[in-house]
Amino acid sequence: MIYMLIHKIINFFNTENAMIVLKMQPRIIIIGAGIAGISAARRLVDVGFKRVLIVEAAERIGGRIYTVPFGDDKFPVELGANWIHGPSEQNSVFRIADAIGALKPYQVMNRISRFITEDGVEIQKDIVKDAVHSFNKVADDVYKILPNERIRHGRIVTVAPLIHERLAKEIERNKGELSCTKDTKRVWNAMLNFVRYYDGDELEQVTWEKYRDEYNLPEGGDVYIPGGYDQILKHLMKSIPKKSLMLQKEVIEILWNNRDDKSIKIKTRDESTFEADHVIVTSSISYLKRHHETLFKPKLPQSKIDVLNSLKLGRVNKIFLQFDEPILAPTYRSIAFAWDDTSIKNVQNDWYKRIIGFDQIFTKNNTLLGWIAGDAAEYMETLSNDEIGKICVELLRKLLGNRNIPKPKAVLVSRWCSNPYVLGSYFHQTKRMIPGEQTILSEPITTPSGGPVIMFAGEALTNGCTHGARDSGIQQAERLIELYIKKKK
Repeated sequence: MIYMLIHKIINFFNTENAMIVLKMQPRIIIIGAGIAGISAARRLVDVGFKRVLIVEAAERIGGRIYTVPFGDDKFPVELGANWIHGPSEQNSVFRIADAIGALKPYQVMNRISRFITEDGVEIQKDIVKDAVHSFNKVADDVYKILPNERIRHGRIVTVAPLIHERLAKEIERNKGELSCTKDTKRVWNAMLNFVRYYDGDELEQVTWEKYRDEYNLPEGGDVYIPGGYDQILKHLMKSIPKKSLMLQKEVIEILWNNRDDKSIKIKTRDESTFEADHVIVTSSISYLKRHHETLFKPKLPQSKIDVLNSLKLGRVNKIFLQFDEPILAPTYRSIAFAWDDTSIKNVQNDWYKRIIGFDQIFTKNNTLLGWIAGDAAEYMETLSNDEIGKICVELLRKLLGNRNIPKPKAVLVSRWCSNPYVLGSYFHQTKRMIPGEQTILSEPITTPSGGPVIMFAGEALTNGCTHGARDSGIQQAERLIELYIKKKK
């Protein structure tokens, strides 16, 4: 609270100074009303910029923050961003959530899963403990050696072959020590699914070189926002005038010129046109990759195009199942599916093998949440909610050994891969990416005098989840504050 009070006082004086200096108000358009765009707008408005406009293609704000009502109680669920990663003062999103009282009841994620085989047998805890320990050791070693293994035999090395190779060696090395080789492999298969979800895609696509350091996560674990992530968005929008937000305005052309101080022209699909002196683009990386050739006129500098092509949003989705009564509690709170084999030969038949398992949502006794990643997550989006719910219930009946589990009362599924304005879940490092090259994209396109014309912000530029997206938006806002306020003092 003391921090927030000091922050408000600083903002007050900054605002007063800005009102004096900003006699000529620049026109600033922010493309995208996710947390990056909203945070940039809020910072600019708070220091006195009055001609700020957020243009959003969707019918709602939030981007990959998507809080929706689900179930019979007051608590919502999150189709997108699920936690605040790192509950500390370092985390700008945590500071807001703490200040507005959005963390009650306070709950840090503590996923202690019980591992269930395809035959409906729970694997013994001592076997699970040993298997998880050996898997984590292998995974940590793999991520540490990736920098030296990036180029091997003329090809880029991804996570998958290294992990599989080392797990095979681990089996050979510890045959006499591992409690049960078959069950150990099953636990490892469950852990492989977990890594696919954590890294955001098939492991053949992922090549983290710095692993957790690359994600830029503060310490402290992952904390829930029980009443919904959208509370953060609503708080940030409070001081942004309603007229400064336009929804259902998909930008299809950005006509810019960095050779002089001419206006930037923005065209939207509904044939609206806008002019700006500066544009902050917060569209998802996948959206920019698909549309940059037609979106920017003239085209972006080749250095920025190269970075765009090196970045990728992964594929992760959620499955919510609501029942009339608890399915897991009180015996279980979280179950992991320990498959005999997680390789997928035919995604249409085997997609469910990528489901990690199910957790009971801590605010809802009757609602389960399942996670799925990679090819299967994308394929699942072609199925109806009813089809997905039917298959998931059959899995639960089989693995829990309870044929009396009823059909779900309601099914809710995220579909991020097919969302035309997102096209994926969250960023991961690809085979062609050079670590840290996102800074090339985060640097603005400038006029000859150095003034920023086109700027970029978003989660993929910082490897920092929601707090990184927010900070990247503020970073670009600070460039304009430096240009119009601080340099004039």
